[in-house]
Order: sequence, then structure tokens, then C-alpha cells
Amino acid sequence: MRALMPANHTGPESLPAGEQAMALLLRPVRHAVNNLSMVMNANLETAVPQLPEGERVTKQVARARDAAVAYDNLVRGFLSLGREEGVKGVLAGRLLRELMPLLALAAGGPLELEVADAAKAVQRRTPTLEGALILAASGARDLPAGPLPPLRLEGLRLVLGWPLPPAARRSLEDLGVGIEAAGEGVAILLPPG
Repeated sequence: MRALMPANHTGPESLPAGEQAMALLLRPVRHAVNNLSMVMNANLETAVPQLPEGERVTKQVARARDAAVAYDNLVRGFLSLGREEGVKGVLAGRLLRELMPLLALAAGGPLELEVADAAKAVQRRTPTLEGALILAASGARDLPAGPLPPLRLEGLRLVLGWPLPPAARRSLEDLGVGIEAAGEGVAILLPPG
């Protein structure tokens, strides 16, 4: 377990003890969550087909399996924000599908992704790009109550139906990401990978 601790695990002295503890435990917790999620998902996935069809317990176990998958996607995405920065190419559609649980939380409600073309590769600067996109999604919180406009992915162009918060705009500009007006919202031009 010691190998999973970051080398500078004490953290800045100015942080409260709870935040220092979170920084200290980020890597080992991420590792433990990955292992626990893998065990839960694998066991639930193999259990469901063995249960009698239509039975109440089968439906309950199937719902537990679906919740475990949703939990896994949410927690893995959140914990990945604490990773050291790295750059790799990934398909734009995959990147956004992985981020959707966090984007919906940041937006303050259910959020859908419409995909016209997901096969373009994006240069993924982890966790900086993900953080900037989460900040961008948070702009939806300023919209009037009601259903949120969907995100639209058109190749490397991600269209949001709301304006960018200033922190999101700064983060995206710092990454060299293009931003252009798109109706009542903006289009983020994801970096090609």
C-alpha cells in the first residue's frame, strides 16, 4: 500500500487537516475503489443471468447491477480528476460519455449528449481538459428551471446551450481550446489528437 502514496503526501501546510488527509489518501482510495467496483460489477453481471426470469429478486439484483455501473462511472471519473497531468489521444465520443455523470452533476440536472460524429480523436490533457469541461457544464445552473439543453458533439465541436462561466472560459483558453458563439450558448473546439 505504501507504493500508492504520493511522494509529497504531506500536502501544503495551509490546507485544513481534512483536505490534507484527502490528498494523502487519493491514490490508495482510487486504487481500492477500482478494485471494489471491479468485484461488484463482475459478480453482479454473472449473478443476474443465473436468477429466475421475472422474479422480484432478479429485478432487484439487476437494479443493483445498474446502480453499481453508474456508481463506478461516477466515482472513477471524479477520482481521475486527482491524477497527475498526462496527454493522450482518445475518441471525442468516448471522452464525453465517460464524463457525462460528472457533467450532469455540474450542470445541476439530467443532461443528455447528442452525437453527430464521435469518431474524431481529441488530445486529452488529463485532468485539465476534464476539469475545464466540468466547469463549462456548470454554466447550465444559471438557466431557468426546466429541462437542460443537450450537449451536442459534432466531430471535435462540442456545443453547449448556455454561456460559459468565466472560470471555464479561462481554463479552456489556457488549454488553447477554441471557443465560438453558437446560438444562445457556445461551441468548444476540442483539441485534435
